Amino acid sequence: MASTKSGNAGAGNGKSNGHGPLEGLYGSPEFLIRRAHQIATAVFTETCADLDLTPSQYSALFALRERSPIGQNELGRLIALDRSTTSVVVKILRERALVVASSDASDRRKSFLELTNAGRLLLARAERRNLQSSQQLMSVFDTKQATVFLELLDCLANSVEHKPGPRHSA
Repeated sequence: MASTKSGNAGAGNGKSNGHGPLEGLYGSPEFLIRRAHQIATAVFTETCADLDLTPSQYSALFALRERSPIGQNELGRLIALDRSTTSVVVKILRERALVVASSDASDRRKSFLELTNAGRLLLARAERRNLQSSQQLMSVFDTKQATVFLELLDCLANSVEHKPGPRHSA
């Protein structure tokens, strides 16, 4: 099981532990969403460790299976990645021969991405692992809580129009 401790005892555990001024941080949606992302990424990464696959790479493979052939920009939009990150993800998948790019016959500047057979096989293995990862993440909730949690995440993800600006994620 992935470690979810941040090094700050009680950080983001949803309980007031008398952290004084830090309670404002630990109770903020930004902090809690970031912690949830860290936990989800750690669980996925551990579950898929032997596949050497990140959540972004998994998303790209999944989207390509469902929508290919598509361009790199469209792929990025489908899986909610910025251009730079999409470029890195596609480069890695191409280097691993999981994805191929073919040129558009009418416009050589355009290329379309598709899964290779190796990409399809890896995705099939990863999907089984992703199910395990999802089950592990959702195991902290009862059935009703899990449904509500996913509905709330979906509401947040689909209602906020994010305008990319300067990145300060370090």
